[in-house]
Formats: sequence, C-alpha cells, structure tokens
Amino acid sequence: MTSSANLIQNKFLSDSDADRLYESYPELRQSADKFCPTCATTKSYVWQGETFPCDCDGQRHLYKHYLNAGIGVLYQRLTWDDYQGDEDAGTIAQQYRDGHLVFVNRGLGLLFLGPFGTGKTMIANLLLKDLVKLGYRCFGTTFASMISMFTSGWKSLEEQQLFEQQIKNSQILLLDDVGKEFKTKTNLAESTFDDVLRTRIQAGRPTFMTTNMNQADMQEGYGSAVLSLLQEVSITHTFAGNDFRQKARDRSLEESLGGEIRPIV
Repeated sequence: MTSSANLIQNKFLSDSDADRLYESYPELRQSADKFCPTCATTKSYVWQGETFPCDCDGQRHLYKHYLNAGIGVLYQRLTWDDYQGDEDAGTIAQQYRDGHLVFVNRGLGLLFLGPFGTGKTMIANLLLKDLVKLGYRCFGTTFASMISMFTSGWKSLEEQQLFEQQIKNSQILLLDDVGKEFKTKTNLAESTFDDVLRTRIQAGRPTFMTTNMNQADMQEGYGSAVLSLLQEVSITHTFAGNDFRQKARDRSLEESLGGEIRPIV
C-alpha cells in the first residue's frame, strides 16, 4: 500500500485530549531527550539487521496520535507488509484508503466477519492508522469497552461527554470484537449498539466493525433491522484463511531475541 502524506505532522492534540492522555501516560509530558517510545533516548535502533537514527520527535508525535485514536502499541509498529491474511480483504482496505474522500463522505464503513485469528483486527487497525495520518479524527475500541464507557457516563458528565466525542462523534469509529457480549446477552448491549449505529448513520459517519459472528448470528443477536442498516452503509467481507497468530508470536520472539526494535509507522 502506498505511503500517504502525513497530515498530522504539524497537528497537535486538543488540551482535553492531551490532559486525558498524559494522565494515563505521564511519560509523554517529558521531552524527546528524556522519553522516546522507540529508542529509549539512545538515538538509534536496530531493525532488519541495520542500525537507524531515531527521529524521537516524530516517533513521539505518532505515538501520541495513535494512542489518542485508541490504536494499541502492537499495531502502531506493524505495516502492511506484515499482513498475511485474506488477499481480498487487503484489496478492499487499499481501495478504501485510496478512495477515502469518497468513502468517508458517503458514510460508508466496513463490516469484517470470519473466524478468529484471520487478520480482521489487524487490517482494520492498519487502515485506521492510515486514516489518522490523513488527518481524520478516528477512534478504535472493543465493543465491550464501548459498553463500559457508556455505563461510566451514568455517573459522570465528563465520561458521558467523552462517550459522545469518541464513540458517536468521531469521524471514523472502529468497533472490534462485536458479538462477545452476547455470551451474556443483555438489552443494554443491544440497545447501545442500536443507538450508536443509528446516530452515526444519520450523521454520515463511517463505522468499521470486526466480528467472529456470521451474518445469521448477527441477525439473531441484533435483529434484522440493525443488520439491514449495517449492510446498507458497509462494505461487507467474510474473511477466509487460517489462524496466523502463532506465526505472529514466533516473529515477535525472533525479533526480540535479535535485539531488533520496530519503529512506529
């Protein structure tokens, strides 16, 4: 996938976003001379057998923006070259990235279904990273975390406002692992999902979703009306392939034993 112009290079977080981030990651308050998420202030790192000078300021900048978008450290350091899953899904993601202005403007999202370990979460996060770098206001979270955020808003106006900002009002929302909450099905999960989805659709805001459920399970869990809404505003794809998480673990172990450090990209 072709690299994009980094439109967040000179973009700064809002005061409220920065304060919330610094509360969870106090090390980010320090200068690049005292904290770098990649080289640990040694000014260089080893990757693929070569030693590279570290752009500590650039690494910290990406790190902050990715964390603010809910993108975990694991995916911050992965690239499209690391993706070894369903090729058709990769093509869909590339088409979305290349045509982002049209897709986002039309409010079209993605619905990725299929067995666990086939790359749904990885490819969704890789695409979200590209969109963050293009300047979109994105947020990614699991479905379970979204429900937790919603209930926190019952007691705190600040948490309620955060839910509105990140879940309902982000330009692009990634909901990962939709369906796990139905092991203990509750009306709260169903009604929250319905409310969030309808609010975002009416506002023309794309939503990316991953689930281990198939379409029949989705209909049983959430109802035909919600599934119909999803299909109307989503590019739907069912992943094929095998669980490659063991390969990913082996790769990570090999790199660690070799003293290699992936940069944030």
